[in-house]
Amino acid sequence: MTTLVTSGGRERRDRIATGLALAGAGLGLVAGLVELTAGPSIRDWVGNKQDTTRLGLTTTLLAVIAALAAGALRRPDGKAGAPRIAVIFGLTLPALVCFTTVGRLWYLPGVLLLAAGVLLLAGTRRDEFAAAFTVQRWRVALLVVCGAYYVVLGATALGLAGVLGILGGALLWVVPAAAKHSHRIAYAVLLAGALPFAAASWWSVVTPLIAILALWFGHTVIRHGPQADVLSARSASVA
Repeated sequence: MTTLVTSGGRERRDRIATGLALAGAGLGLVAGLVELTAGPSIRDWVGNKQDTTRLGLTTTLLAVIAALAAGALRRPDGKAGAPRIAVIFGLTLPALVCFTTVGRLWYLPGVLLLAAGVLLLAGTRRDEFAAAFTVQRWRVALLVVCGAYYVVLGATALGLAGVLGILGGALLWVVPAAAKHSHRIAYAVLLAGALPFAAASWWSVVTPLIAILALWFGHTVIRHGPQADVLSARSASVA
């Protein structure tokens, strides 16, 4: 994914993306608050949801996450904040999730957030794309974020699917610790965390996507964790 734009063109694109992201997050915050306070009386506009309180809180929280992601793109000193790939996920995942939590009210903010994510992705260099996977703390952070989305989606779901979402997210949080002791255990925890909820909500676009991301991020965490360094050292000593 090479980027052939000039520095000035990239900065302009980033400014547009940041503006779109902040506008989308602001409108999303309004949508979440409207669902929270007036959802029962406008069910057609909130996807005919029954539990508008939990879903309104979820929408509001995810809109705040999107706003934080937009703000993390550039710090006040002009230096890069979080890796761009983390910012992109921080914008696009809330955008996708909230299409399922607040219905029509999310159409405009969701499109704005997705457009911002696409603009940022288009301006991302290969080295920046790889940055999230070359530093272990960012690998772990991205996996933890996937787990958090699972917990949020599980909390808004009903029945067995909701339980699987919450437990799955908690298991994803355990993967980095398990990776320090055993690759086999870590992979078992990763699969147990990512797959059941995705299978239970296979009809959703969001949860299978998050499952795929969680599996990839979890694999990189396990592969590059301390246990991997120990195994490499043992192999070198045997050779």
